[in-house]
Amino acid sequence: MAISALQNQTHGIIILDTVVSYSRMFARLAMGLDKQPQLIAHLTTKSNSSAGGGGGGGGGDDSGPRETLPERAANTIRYAFVACLNDRTGSSSTGLSPTGAPEGKRRGIYTLANLCLKILFACRKTRGAAQIFENIFVQSPPLSAYPKAQRCMYLYYLGRFLWANGHAYRAQKALQKAFDECHSQCLQQRRLILIFLIAANMVCGRLPSQQLFNRPEAAGLRERFGPLCKYIAQGNIVGFRRHLDIGSEHYAWFSGYRLDLQLRNRCEVFVWRSICRKTFILYGDPGNPEARKAPTFDLKDVLAIFRWQETIYATPPGATQPDNYIDPDFVGMVDEPTGEDALDLPDMNNIHSKMTALIHQGLLGGYISFSREKFAIQGAKLKGALAAGFPNAWKTIEARADAEVPGWKLETSAPIHAGGVVRLSGVRPVGLS
Repeated sequence: MAISALQNQTHGIIILDTVVSYSRMFARLAMGLDKQPQLIAHLTTKSNSSAGGGGGGGGGDDSGPRETLPERAANTIRYAFVACLNDRTGSSSTGLSPTGAPEGKRRGIYTLANLCLKILFACRKTRGAAQIFENIFVQSPPLSAYPKAQRCMYLYYLGRFLWANGHAYRAQKALQKAFDECHSQCLQQRRLILIFLIAANMVCGRLPSQQLFNRPEAAGLRERFGPLCKYIAQGNIVGFRRHLDIGSEHYAWFSGYRLDLQLRNRCEVFVWRSICRKTFILYGDPGNPEARKAPTFDLKDVLAIFRWQETIYATPPGATQPDNYIDPDFVGMVDEPTGEDALDLPDMNNIHSKMTALIHQGLLGGYISFSREKFAIQGAKLKGALAAGFPNAWKTIEARADAEVPGWKLETSAPIHAGGVVRLSGVRPVGLS
């Protein structure tokens, strides 16, 4: 009833504060009951029995997945959010007053959007957040017109959404702004933002400094991220993987924040790069710029390092040999390889693939000589061998990235004419496919 009244174009503004207040209470109640389902277990049982009590015996079990209570709450609040987004009252078509403040029901856009996002992320139904970000990016006034608390919360959820969808550079931009906007005394909120901000920056090749770990909101993060930074710099594949493995003492923490997979899959390329860099420093040929001889290093040395590290990784900690266990039922049935032959160790084709990937991403500067099995560094005469062959990873990724962050409204767009409102006829409820 309240949302229906809010949708009134003339008098809906009167009830905006009431709708926002009830939405806050509704969101808190829904998330609280979702954490303590025993409080409404008797109501759920009655609902299921009544749904399944009809003729045919099938009941509601064949209708697909059911909405959870948080999803239902998010869908309800989303109707109020769309009503605010579609508001066309006020003195300006942009939705801003002469002082730059949101007019009419548009004052409630980010408050209601943040409540929806809070629910969706709490129940891990983040796919439903995509439509909220799209609608805001198209129709909302600029984010800068809203209070700092709303900006900080919105950018935090936008950053997490972008991180979850593999857009690490865009995620770090949103999270960095959220961290800057967050009050210095809100240590718990700043810590939560910082966890995802550090992870997003690491994927982009920018490792956290010791000064950052010394900040009060970063307490305890040095033990989580510090070893990863050390392993990346050392080119230590074994330590890097074991730090994020399921058996690691840190795995539960990284997995709880959904950081483990992206850190492992997308940061290991920097470990490869460090292996190549150290190989060049220790065993490479510095070349002769005057004789136009490029600096090189042997890919056979790189292969030997990879094979050695993969063998160690396959050996359980404390053991002296790789785990080559064979089930007794299969002993003697086939000629099983033993020792290193039983391991899936990299060969030169794997090294070519890794090096090519690093070159393609701009993390190595040079080319592969397949006939000599060497990597030659280009541009060493102007920049030096290390600077030319191993450019700054963060600057390389930043230069290639798109500066625009979808969902982050920076400027006022052209006024939306008739027919540009958000339609709900084709909208599916959150969590249902």
